[in-house]
Amino acid sequence: MRKMFSTDEIVSSVNGVIKDRTPSSSKPMFVSGVSSDTRTIGEDDLYIAIKGERFDGHDFCLQAFEKGSRVMIVSDEEKIPEGVLGIVVEDTVKALGLLARHYRFKINAKVVAVTGSVGKTSTREMIACALSAMGKTWSTKFNLNNDIGLPQTILSAPEDTEFMVLEMGMRLRGEISYLTNIACPDIAVITNVGFSHIERLGSREEIRLAKTEIIEGLTQNGVLMVNGDDDFLFEYAENIIPIGKILASASIGKEDLEVKNCPLVAKGRNIRIEDGKTVFDLDIRIGNESAYRKDITLGVCGTHHVRNALFGIMCAGTFLKGMPEAAIVALSGYTELAGRGRMIRKNGMLIIDDAYNAAPESMKAAFENLDIAGEGMRKIAVLGGMLELGSYAPMLHEEVGKDCGRHHFDKVIVTGDNSEDLIRGLRSIQPDCDITVCRDTDDVKKTVFAMIGEGDAVLFKASNAFGFSALVKELEND
Repeated sequence: MRKMFSTDEIVSSVNGVIKDRTPSSSKPMFVSGVSSDTRTIGEDDLYIAIKGERFDGHDFCLQAFEKGSRVMIVSDEEKIPEGVLGIVVEDTVKALGLLARHYRFKINAKVVAVTGSVGKTSTREMIACALSAMGKTWSTKFNLNNDIGLPQTILSAPEDTEFMVLEMGMRLRGEISYLTNIACPDIAVITNVGFSHIERLGSREEIRLAKTEIIEGLTQNGVLMVNGDDDFLFEYAENIIPIGKILASASIGKEDLEVKNCPLVAKGRNIRIEDGKTVFDLDIRIGNESAYRKDITLGVCGTHHVRNALFGIMCAGTFLKGMPEAAIVALSGYTELAGRGRMIRKNGMLIIDDAYNAAPESMKAAFENLDIAGEGMRKIAVLGGMLELGSYAPMLHEEVGKDCGRHHFDKVIVTGDNSEDLIRGLRSIQPDCDITVCRDTDDVKKTVFAMIGEGDAVLFKASNAFGFSALVKELEND
């Protein structure tokens, strides 16, 4: 039996009270794993009864017992089955977080935490790719980046994990503060401050305050890495970086980044696309002195990937305390995740699957990607709306339309409640653009499938709720 935690260790970590319903002769001393899902719980696992919006984990305590759990964390002691050592707490979600924080330090892995308005997942994956060349790396899977998913990710890490890369999502102020004080990152990465969640938070200033909460959990001598091309974020970070912490920036858009409190700067210069891959010149500066220069090749196409790679290289270099050649080699083989700019070549077509989510910043990056990757082909942008923008939606869709118009694509297909706003912006830049407006995603499917063929480069970009991912999958498997 694996001995992940002793029962005394659990009680101490979560500040719980023991309610022992086991026979004295069979009192469990250790648990082999942690689970809040009876569908996956194993023999001798600790079961944590989580009360959610649609279910109450306390209703499954007996089922967890029948599957072999003998230790449970609950907030309702009446639900503890006979034969179980119960640990009673006020809030089982907070107990999950406290136990994860304990485990994070127990295994002593180096931790990177990633947040931002857009690009969190792609950045997370690229950092994990870089670190995996240096040691055993564990990272967030799917979108398990909230108050339940992040602790579960930590607790599922193998005991010999050397590096952990954790994504942190949020909807309101205070949520990243909670997560970062569980993860206690050695490095915190903020990809940008955009307009995602502005409907709930009300302004970019509030979004910036929410994202920079990640600093609160930084370990001693921790490093904050930010997007140096996002002035709204970078200038704020320069002014609030705590004493004893280090500020670093990744930049691809500025030749001479002026810094006050930023001793570590990574720049991507001379970015170009060669044979479907992104190539750039890496320039790392410590203080005002150039410390390292090298030509870098990434296994993906798109200028926006360069900054993500810079974050990965800086993370690896920080932990290594030197230039991470193995990490750079690993990035040359990096491939994008489905729904986040993945490129599919089939039947003479190029399909760009960027359908997982959409915000003004990621829309702009997707347009650049189509323009570069689709060189010499007929370029078609299939666009849905951006959600959760509230009263800013008309203005931001119009701005996205202008961004689209600057690329002069051959065809634009659009759907969603803010189609007219997007088209107004598009026509202001490209009056003669060939535009088709579709009623819904089914109409998009009929329109696109009837017109595309060999020689076309087709971008699918929208918020996930539009269901464009299913269209991509059908095209890919056809």
